[in-house]
Amino acid sequence: MSRAFILVIDSLGIGAAHDADRYGDTGADTLGHIAEACRAIRGQDLRLPNLVRLGLGRAARLSSGRTPPGLEDDGD
Repeated sequence: MSRAFILVIDSLGIGAAHDADRYGDTGADTLGHIAEACRAIRGQDLRLPNLVRLGLGRAARLSSGRTPPGLEDDGD
């Protein structure tokens, strides 16, 4: 028996769409900006180990071309 989980994190943007400049969203990357702020303000990486295991860092890399700090996994 297979199971599928859908996780909706409303308003958590991961990278910008290819046409973001048309809509004033150039540089949009809420997840990346939160991860960067954690490192800059707290001096610690954002820690979401279960979501990283589920592929959050990889999704960020596919969308934005980079993996936010703290969301790298062994495959990165």
